[in-house]
Amino acid sequence: MIRFLTLATCLFLVSPVSGQSVFPRDVTQGVSIDQKMGARVPLDLEFKNELGETVRLGDYFGDRPVVLTPVYYSCPMLCNLVLDGLVRTTRNLKFDIGDEYEVVTVSFDHSESPEMALAKKGVYTKRYGRPGVEAGWHFLTGDQLAIRALMETVGFGYEYDAIQDQYAHAAAIIVLTPDGRISRYFYGFEYNARDLRLGLVEASDGQVGSAIDQVLLLCYSYDLATGKYSRVAMNVVRVGGTLTAASIFGFIFLMVRREKKRRA
Repeated sequence: MIRFLTLATCLFLVSPVSGQSVFPRDVTQGVSIDQKMGARVPLDLEFKNELGETVRLGDYFGDRPVVLTPVYYSCPMLCNLVLDGLVRTTRNLKFDIGDEYEVVTVSFDHSESPEMALAKKGVYTKRYGRPGVEAGWHFLTGDQLAIRALMETVGFGYEYDAIQDQYAHAAAIIVLTPDGRISRYFYGFEYNARDLRLGLVEASDGQVGSAIDQVLLLCYSYDLATGKYSRVAMNVVRVGGTLTAASIFGFIFLMVRREKKRRA
């Protein structure tokens, strides 16, 4: 597994005044992202939705890929940057939240309430601004056991510092398949719209996206180390050659057909 501590986390953990860590070393040592590609999240875990209703994690899986965003709602900075970045990216996608995919935001602070989740949902669904987002973007809270089970499954490490009354944590969003398997990680709080689109197409096994997206997946490969898609030069050449050959054969076919019609 790849342990990845994002630059955003480093910036968050360093005091701009003193240049010293805000958190003790023994706290920050637990902050990481361990990639667990292919692991299935426990769909039977129970949480509270933003209305205070008891829900199962599996209620949000089954039909579409899911973007999981681990945050806590009272976070003074980094979690808001993650959600802000997600809104900016998703607004640049033609895919709609609640239509092609779901977003599940889970607080890893077990002391937070559904009321806090509802307030946060109001802010970010309004910023997203598309119809149907309220039914497709879910903000959850839960008890410590359920939260720990989920975060350990996806490899999201965080630690609480009682002195600062804050959590030390990394920044990432995680794309899961409709049946709850981990498919892709995107790090930091700025996400490339093309990368997220390709991640959703891959996670959906072709059920989301167009034929063009399938061609793009032949040209791009997901890099585990960076959490981004990069071009595969040989595949680009192959796809380009195939398209060129198809265009030539199509042109010849049309010319032959036109000539036959002219002679007739």
